[in-house]
Parts: sequence; structure tokens; C-alpha cells
Amino acid sequence: MRVLAIRGRNLASLNGDFEVDFEAEPLSDAGIFAITGPTGAGKSTLLDAMCLALFDSVPRLGAAPARAKFETAQGDELSAGDPRAILRHGSGEGYAELDFVGRDGERYRARWTVQRARQKTDGRMQATRHNLTRLADGEILGGTKTETLAEIHRLVGLSAEQFRRAVLLAQGDFEAFIKADDNERAQLLERLTGSHIYASLGRAAHEKATTLRAQQQAILDRIEAQNGLDDETRRIAEEQQSAAKDVADRTASALGELSKAVRWETDRIALANKVTECELAASIANAAREEAAPRHEALRLSKAAYALAGDWTAVQEAATQAQKAQQTVVLRQSALEQASERVTQTATEENQAIANVQVETERVAAQSPEIEEARTLDRKLSETSVSLDGIAGVRAARAQALSECKEVEKAAGGSLTEAIETRDVHASWLTANAGLATLAAQQQELAAELVEIAAVDIKLSQLSESAKEAEASKIEANATWEAAKAAEEGTAAAAIWARNILDEAKASAPSDAAFSALIEKRDRLGGLSPLLVDWKHQEAQVQTSRDLLVRLRSNLDDAKAERKDLVVRHSQVSSSLPILRAQLQEARRAGELAETASGEAAMQLRATLEDGQACPVCGATEHALSAIDSLLGLQLREQRERIAELDASLSSKTAEEAALTAGIQATDQSILRLDHDIESQTAALAAASNNAQSAFAVLSEKCSSVDLDPAGPDFEATLQSELAALDKQRASMTEARTAVTIAQVADEKARNEWEKCRAASSLTAQTVRDIEQQSSGIAERQLHATETRDRLARSIDARFGGSAHWRQLPDPAAWLDESAKAWRAHSAEHSRLLAAIPGLERSVADARTETATATARLEEIESQAKGWEEDHLRQTDARKSLLGGDTVEIVVARNEAALSQSRRALEVAQVEASKAREQQAAATAHKESADQEAERRIKDHLDRQGRFHARLTELAIEEDAVADATRAGQEAIDQEAEALASIDKAAEHAAALLIQRQQDLTRHDQTDPPSLSGDALAQAVSEAKHAGEAAQKALQDAQFVLRRDDEVRTQTTKLRADLERERAAARVWLALDELIGDATGARFRRFAQGLTLDRLLAHANSRLTDLKPRYELQRASGADMLIQVVDHDMAGEIRGVHNLSGGERFLISLALALGLAEMSTGRGLKIESLFIDEGFGALDGASLGQALSVLEHLHATGRRVGVISHVEEIKERIPVKIEVTPVARGRSELSVISG
Repeated sequence: MRVLAIRGRNLASLNGDFEVDFEAEPLSDAGIFAITGPTGAGKSTLLDAMCLALFDSVPRLGAAPARAKFETAQGDELSAGDPRAILRHGSGEGYAELDFVGRDGERYRARWTVQRARQKTDGRMQATRHNLTRLADGEILGGTKTETLAEIHRLVGLSAEQFRRAVLLAQGDFEAFIKADDNERAQLLERLTGSHIYASLGRAAHEKATTLRAQQQAILDRIEAQNGLDDETRRIAEEQQSAAKDVADRTASALGELSKAVRWETDRIALANKVTECELAASIANAAREEAAPRHEALRLSKAAYALAGDWTAVQEAATQAQKAQQTVVLRQSALEQASERVTQTATEENQAIANVQVETERVAAQSPEIEEARTLDRKLSETSVSLDGIAGVRAARAQALSECKEVEKAAGGSLTEAIETRDVHASWLTANAGLATLAAQQQELAAELVEIAAVDIKLSQLSESAKEAEASKIEANATWEAAKAAEEGTAAAAIWARNILDEAKASAPSDAAFSALIEKRDRLGGLSPLLVDWKHQEAQVQTSRDLLVRLRSNLDDAKAERKDLVVRHSQVSSSLPILRAQLQEARRAGELAETASGEAAMQLRATLEDGQACPVCGATEHALSAIDSLLGLQLREQRERIAELDASLSSKTAEEAALTAGIQATDQSILRLDHDIESQTAALAAASNNAQSAFAVLSEKCSSVDLDPAGPDFEATLQSELAALDKQRASMTEARTAVTIAQVADEKARNEWEKCRAASSLTAQTVRDIEQQSSGIAERQLHATETRDRLARSIDARFGGSAHWRQLPDPAAWLDESAKAWRAHSAEHSRLLAAIPGLERSVADARTETATATARLEEIESQAKGWEEDHLRQTDARKSLLGGDTVEIVVARNEAALSQSRRALEVAQVEASKAREQQAAATAHKESADQEAERRIKDHLDRQGRFHARLTELAIEEDAVADATRAGQEAIDQEAEALASIDKAAEHAAALLIQRQQDLTRHDQTDPPSLSGDALAQAVSEAKHAGEAAQKALQDAQFVLRRDDEVRTQTTKLRADLERERAAARVWLALDELIGDATGARFRRFAQGLTLDRLLAHANSRLTDLKPRYELQRASGADMLIQVVDHDMAGEIRGVHNLSGGERFLISLALALGLAEMSTGRGLKIESLFIDEGFGALDGASLGQALSVLEHLHATGRRVGVISHVEEIKERIPVKIEVTPVARGRSELSVISG
């Protein structure tokens, strides 16, 4: 890679465009060239431009804090490492461009561009642009910025960090490398060569191996924590589960049978309760029917009265109409009297209106002469007002002109006075500050020196703060080191203590054989519990069967006695049934006769009978139809009630007979079932006794293996006591085994903490050494900065002279800038005022002449206006005495309005008088019509009332009854009829429902009744539930033991498979940890850096042969990073690098930097351009010449070397130079010179 040209614009202190063309004379033939200029001029900006164009980064910003931010003057917030900050202040855009030859031999141009919005100096900072162009054909390579950077990396063959090491030689870093101790040298070598990855690899390998070991140990701990059953114990547990299941099945079956008996008894109680409820409902319904009997007669009378409702309503309506007609007569008489009074009143109002019209006409005629005189004066006043308005406009214009002239005169005088006073002030200031003239002339040179000394002061202040911080850091680091050493000692003691605890826990923990024996014994004893429960349950079943057999025999005796009683009652009911059937048949024949007499045909026939005419059936001429209907209706109701009563009695007796028959049959069934149950229960008792004996035999067999007697009085208590003791012993053993696991974890944790504290102690020791080296470097920089400041201060003192004591000024540069500006401003303003004052004096004289002319013209127009105003005043006084001061138009309008109003009032009065006469005639006619209507309405009411009273007398009904029925209406009668019918229907329904419920109860009793009932059944159910719960608990305990053992076996198999997989996966990592791993990564880093250092020393020695053949570098034996020097002039004597002089160390550091450059450009990559920044000031003349000769020799190998320095001897020895020269504050220019 060869650099062809560097170009840029507005980068840091390099203002505007700049270019360094290495293919143009004199740089094209120069093997070595210098880049010179004072500190801060912008020499390093050339190197920044190369890195920006190639890698979009600046090397010296790489050490900036990642999170540090700063804000520009335009308000942009940039990070401390943002390369856009290189854009020059006050510039809208800039760029860096590099022409170079790539690895393929082609020429390329890389360009980096930055700009502000719209390229304005106050615009927001925009994103950078980066492109790469092949110069041969102009093709742009890469698209996005990432693609462009990748293409540049391919063509250059170096990353940004490799470019820095290979092209920008790091001899300054190697100066620190030579002075450092082993640890510091390792860190510097890691940073210089980019070998930090080896420490990361070693640390990662160790961390990965530690994690994998922890995972394997965790699986082992989990396997040890499993507590499963052996095969024999497993077999016993399975037998216990089978026995417990048989017991649970038998108890569940017995409980199911008892549950059926409970449901049968519950259903019978519910049916009996329903029969009782229906009997009560039937009794209530019959009582309601009897209570409602009087309401039937009341309903008949209401229907008869309601038949006269129309007549009664017509009488009431006629009375109302007659009363309304009489009220209308009274109202019409009052209206007639009011109409007569209105006729008299309107006649009077008409006469008054006629008189008012006559008066208004005479008044208007008398006022006409005064109105004409007022019109004449109004015309004269209008003409005078017009003249006055014209004069007023002229007077106002001339007054305004006079005012403006006075203002101009005043302003001109003020300007003249102000100019004279300001001239005198500036003249006094220039006289008092005459010394500033010299400073203003030398402002540019002084400003540059003030800026430079201010920068040096800031640097000194920063160095002072850095020295304080370094000292504080040193104290803090020493304290941290002491604390780390104490922590290391404490954690070491803790690790020893944790290991002792682990040993004690292992010694106290029981063996696996003892623990397994205890578990086996506990399982054998635990298996006795379900057998004991089964035996107790079987004994309970024997006792239950005995009790049930006794109850069944007692129930059989009760059933036989009940059957005897039912047979007696059945005989009595059967003998009464024939009598009831005969009575019912007779009642039904009488009812049919009553139905025929009250039928519809008989009613239609009776309706055709007339008084005096013979009846076609009996021949009678008198027909008491109402009495006949009443008598027939009463007889029909009585017959119906008797039939219903007999029918109900017959149904009741028939139902009772059926119920008794069913009861006898049910009792017979119960007797048969009880006989069968007694037989079955006798067999069940025998079976239960056999089961109890078998259960006891199994229990005795199991108890013999553990030396227990189940027939003993305290067997159950003894069993529970031994189980509790074994559980307590198992808990103690488990606790001891858990303590071992906890102690192992604590031991591992303590050892890890010890390793961490050892690493922390080593790291803090290294930190202390770093801080001591940092303090030494700060002191050297403070001395150099102090010398520079003294030189600048002497120069500034000479330039300031006696003008001001610049050292006491808070900001000398600002004071100089302000003073120079003030001198130039005062001088310019003084000259301007001297030239302007004569013109201001002439302006004042002209303004005074204009003011006098305007005053005379205003006085003339005011004299004319005064005469017109006197005439207008006289005419106004004469007009005020006419028409009361009102205008003619107002007076005429008022007269016309008054006359028009009086005429309208006359017309209204005439219309009202006519209306009043018409209303009087209409009222008279209405009065006569009302009298006639009242007579007709009274006669109609009397006629209707007479006919209605005659009908009431005929039917023997009171008028109040008719009124009440009418007001209640047909709906009330229908509602009462429906209510009575509902009562009858409810009674019939209750009787039918009672029969249905009685039949349901009989059918239920006929089903298979249980052998137990009442308290005996409840007792049996309770005992069965307790036995079932005990059996289920025993079964669940047995199932839990087996289920837990299944889970343990499955989990243990899975864990062992996981452990094998973990061991296979970790095998490579554990081997790698043994080779290169440790907690800090130091093992692999030392190994890799040893190889790197050997290579570096080999390359450096090849260069040192040319630079200083006397010396040779080699790595000291017994130390990884220790470098020693072989002095060939002293017969191969070994010397330490710290014993070398400053110049010798520079040559060695230069050789190391050149060696690093060659290392970085291995694999066939050739770098043809090198740059060295500072460091030559420490060499004597001979060493400097030798170093420059070596650098020039590099040109023979195809390389060009640029030396960046401000040392004067360098400038003299190197003929071709790129000079960076400051030309103003913060602005430099670049030029290439030769010679």
C-alpha cells in the first residue's frame, strides 16, 4: 500500500483546501521528508485526514471515554470519539481525501465528507459520507458505508488498528514499553499487537470448564439425594397395595348398598309429606267452597239490578240536561244586560272622538306662519356652516405645517448638539488611550501568542489536577491493595475452614448401607398399617352383620302385626261401599229431573207465556215466572251438591279400600323380603367372620417378621411408637447427608472466593505500579509546559510594553480584541463627526426660516375665520326662539301624527258603537231560545223518572241497588262469577291431587323396601363410611409409596443419562482448561505474548543492526516479559534497558516500532509509506544522523518515510519539508518546500 496524495478542506486548524501530492516534486524523489510546524499548528491533522479517508475514524480519539458527550456552539451534541468534531469551527462543510495504490496495484481514491445542514455554518451536523473510486475508470466501489469500509480493508489489507501500528509508527508507545515493568510491559505489548484476545480465550476456557464442572456436580448431588426402594421392599409394597385395594373395594360395595336403602327411605318420607300437604289443601278448598255459598245469591241480585242500568242512566242524564238548560237561561239573561250597557258606553266615546278631531285641525292651521320663518333661518345657517368648514380645513393644514417646521428645527438643533458632544467625547478618549494604537497594529501577533499561552495555562492546570488525581489514586490504590491482600488472607482462612467443615460432615454422615437398612425396616413396619385397618374393618363388618340380623327379625314381627290390622280395616270399608253406591244412584236420578226442568227448552217455553193466556203444559192463566225460576235453580244446586258429596264419599271409600288392599299386598311382600334378608344376612355373617379370621392371619404372619404380636393389648400403640422412632432416625440421617451437600457447596464457594481475591490482589498491585509510572510522566510534561509558558510570557511582555498589565487581566486575549476594536471604533467615529458638523449647522438655519413663514400664514387664516363665526352665532340665537328650538321636519311630523291619531280614534269609536248594537240584538234572540230549551229538558226528565220508578216498583228493587250495580259494571259481575267458579274448581282439583299422591305412596310402599331403616340405617351408613375412609387411606398410602418409587427410578435413570452427556460434552473444555485456562487468562496470555515478543525482538534486531550495531535485544531467561540488551562493544555484556541513555532508548524504541510495522504487514503485504511522530529531540547529532540514515535507507526498499517534528535540527537535516504555518488565531496554512 502506497500513499499518493492527501487532500482536505476545513479540518481542525487547516482552513480551506489543502493538498500534499507525493507524486509531484519535490516529494516524489524524497526518500524521507519532514512535517514541521509549531505545536498545535495542525501537523497531526494530516495523519487524521488519512485515517478519516480510509477508516472513518481518528486514532487519537480512540482513547476518549465511550459515554462522554459535549455540545458544539451550534447546539450539536457529539460523543468524545465522534470524528465529525474535526470539522473546523465556523465551517459549513469539509472533507478528507486520500489517493493510494492498493494491494492489486490499482490506484484508488477514498473520500470522507462531513457537512452541516444546507452547508450553513449554523446548521445542524449531518451524517458523514464515505466513498471509494477506482481512478483508472472512475468506477465507485461499495455502496453503503459498511460496504465501502469492507472494500477499503480488502484493498489496503489492514484494519484501522493495524494501519496505526504499520504506517504510523508507535515509537512513543515503545518508549513506555522499554521503561515499564513486566506487568506493564505485558499490557503495553497486548495493546500494541492487539493480542488481548489470548487472555480472553484463557479466561473464557476456565469459566466454561468451571461452569461444566458445577453442572456435573449438581447432577451427582441430585442422584445422591434420590431415596428409592430396593426390589424386596418394592415387592412388599406392591402386595400391600393389592390387599388394601381389595379391602377398599369391599367397603365401597357395602356402602353402595346402604346408600340405596337411604334413598328408598328418603323417597318414602317425601311422598308421605306430599300426601299430608294434599290433605290439608283439600280441606282448605272445601272450607272455601262452603264459605262462598252466600255470594251466589248476592251475584243473582246484582245481575237483576244491572238489567235496569240503562233506565237509571237515562234518568240521571235527563236530570243533568235539565239543570244545564236552567243554567244557560241565567247566563243568557246576564249577557243581554251587558250588551245593553255596552251600547250606551260606545255612543258616548263616539261623540268625544268627533270633538277631538276638530280641536287638532284648528291648532295645526294656527302654527303654519312660524314654521315658514324657521325654514328660512335654517337655509342661512347651512350656508354659513359650509364656509366655516372650508376655513377650518385650511387652518388645520397650516397649523400642522407650523408644527412640522418646529419639529424639524428642534431635531436639527439636537443632532448638531449631540454631534459636537460626541466628537468631544471621542477626542478625549483617543487622547487618554493613545497607547492602544500600537496594540491595535500588532493585534494579530499578540492574539496568537495569548491563545497559545492560554492553552499552555490550561494544560498546566490539567496536569496539576492530573498530578493531584494521580497522587490520590496512588493512595487509594495502595489502600485497595492492602485491603485486597487482607481479603486474600481472609478468604484463604475461610477456604481452609470450609474444607474442615466438609471433612467433619462426611465423618458424621451415615453410610449408604445403614441408611438403606433403616428405610427397609421402616417400609416393613409401614406395611402393617393397611393390614391392621383391614382386620379392624372385617371385625366391624361382623358386628354390623349381627346387629342387622337382629333388626331384620324385629322388623318381621312388626310387619306381621301390621298385616293383621290392615285385614280388619279392609273388611269394614268393603261392607260400606254398596250402601254408598245406591245413595249416589238415587241422587243422580233426582238431579237429572232438576236439570230437565231448568234446561234451555223449558226456559224458552216459559218466556212465551203471557198474563191471561193459558199455559200449553198446565193450562194456568197466571204465571209467576220469577218464583218458578228461583225455585228450580235452588233445587238444581241442592241436587248437584248432594251428588258431589256422595260421589266424593264413594271415591274416598273406594280409594281407602284400594289403599288397604295395596297395604296388605305390600305387607305380604315385606314379610317375604324380610324372610329372604334374614336368610341372606345369616350367610353374610358367616362370610364376614371368615374374612375377619383371614385378615388376622395375614396380619399375624407379617407381624412375626418384625417381632410383634397383633393379639397383644398394646399392639397398635407399639406399632405407632416404633414407626415414629424410625421416622425420627431417618430424618436425622437425611439431615446429616444434607449437611454434607451443603458443606461441599460452601467449600467450592470458599475456594472460588479465594481465587477471586488472589486475582484482585494481583490486579491492584499492577494498578499501583501503573499509577506511579503515570505520575512520573505527568511531572515531565509539567516541566516542558512551564518552559514554553515562560518563553511566551517574555514575548508578550515586550509587545504590551506599558499599555496594560496583561497578567492581571482575566482574559488578555479578549481584552486585546476589545481594546483594538474600541480604538478603531472611536477613531472612525471621531473622523466621521468632524466631517458631518458643518452640514448639521446649515440644516439648523434652514429649519428656522421655514418656521417663521409657516407662523405668518397661520395668523392670516385665523383672522378670516373669526368674522364667519360671529355671523353664524347671531343666526343660531334667532333660530332657537322659533318652534321651541325643534327642527321644521320634527314639528310638521308631530302635527300630522296628532291629527292622524285623532281621526283613527274617531273611526275606532264608530266601529265599536256599531258592534255593540249588533251584540245587543243577538243576546236578545239567545235569551228567548234558552227559555224554550229549559222548558223541554224539564218535561223530559219528569217523564223518564216516572217510568223508572214504576219499573222499580214492579220488580221490587231498590234504586240504590241499581245505582251500585251500574257503577260496578258488568266486569265486576263477571269477575265475581269467575271467582266463585275458581273456588269450586280448586276444591275439585285438590281432591283429585290427593288421590294421586295417595296412589304414589302406595306404589312406593309396594317396591322392595330395605331391611334397615331409621337410626339403624344411619348407624350402618356411618360405620361403612368410616371403614371406607380407612381403607382408602391405606390404599393411598400404599399407592404413594409405589408412585414415589416410580418417580425416583425414572428420575435417577434420566439423571445418569444427563450426567454421561454432560461428561462427554465437557471433555474437550476440561482438557482445554488444563492447557490454557485460569481465572484471569494470564496463562495463555503469557504463552502467546512470549511468542509475540520473540518475533518482535527478531524484527527489531534486524533494524537495530543498522541503527545501533552495538546493541542486540533479547528476552531474559526466567521472566516472560523482561528485555535485556547485549552490548557487543563490551564483550557481550548484558545490560538492562533502564541503564540506556535517552537517545539509545529512542533508537531501540524506533527499531521496535519498525519491527512491529513489519510484523503487521506480514503475509506478503507491503507498506510503502511510513510516518513517525516526534521523539528525535533526545538524540545527539551522531545518533540523529544515524537514525535518519536508516530511515533514508528504507527508501531503497521502496518505502517513503515522513518525520513529524518541531525540532530545528530535523528541519535542517531533512531538505524536503511540509510546513504547517499558523497565519491567524486557530488558522494554519500548508506548503511543501525544498532546501
